Amino acid sequence: MYYPYFRGKQFDLLALTTLVEKNRLSTHILPIIEPVKNSNALKKFIDLFQRENQPFYLIQNPQTGDFLTKEGVLYLNALSLEKAVIVEQPIETLSEEPHLFVIGDSTPALQSDWQANQTKVLIPKEFRLLQKIKGEKILSQDVFTRLPKTSFYQECPDEFFSDTHLTFKKSGFVGFSDFSIDSRIYYEHSYPSKILSLHLVYFENDSLRIHHFLSTEEAPTQKDKFFELMDEISEWKNKLCGENLTLGIELLLAAVSNDKFPGMGVMRKAAVMHHMELMSRYLDK
Repeated sequence: MYYPYFRGKQFDLLALTTLVEKNRLSTHILPIIEPVKNSNALKKFIDLFQRENQPFYLIQNPQTGDFLTKEGVLYLNALSLEKAVIVEQPIETLSEEPHLFVIGDSTPALQSDWQANQTKVLIPKEFRLLQKIKGEKILSQDVFTRLPKTSFYQECPDEFFSDTHLTFKKSGFVGFSDFSIDSRIYYEHSYPSKILSLHLVYFENDSLRIHHFLSTEEAPTQKDKFFELMDEISEWKNKLCGENLTLGIELLLAAVSNDKFPGMGVMRKAAVMHHMELMSRYLDK
């Protein structure tokens, strides 16, 4: 039903792994992982998800990273799991049919013969593609507002995030997808900012909104800036997830209790965990 797309970054994988270990990730959530690094975090993710029969898809032809080698391709092909392929050539020329097609560039998709297709397709809302492609479709959307500078979020600290979970079936899709608290454009490293930020989603009248929690520039250390953020998050925690806190929010509050700055990676992990657990609660209702 919900197919969040992740670029295989370490702390995203750790977020998903932790949720499965704690039994907080719904089986209605089927992550799509485009592997970027051949890391221990990726191996642990695959092992745990398979052992717990938690559904997911692994992209066989990632567009960047460690697997863009002959050895990398052979490694991915040897894995026995649900495989997804980014369409880079007419699908009738593929030697093996995947479990999921992912549409990125529209040109090879429009050149393909989809008449007999029985495979699910992850597809952006583009009229030509929707008309051409046959089979069950999963709507892919880029809903996170990526701004070039963290300070720009001060202009709109709270905004609408998504209601696709309410509308995708009416539009003829069998599922929906986004990039969680990230955007379609892949980046390896973020730029340093004088302002610390946490982007946390919450439900309001069954629609998802997102609040951009920001520190000031004036706080002297990263730890001080983190504690500034957490003062506001502590006031918002019931609005973010009710009295039953998500593991992500608990992780952040535990850092405050221990008088520690957890680091940017753990902050990212907590935000992804929070989003995925909120969606799990909603989809399991």
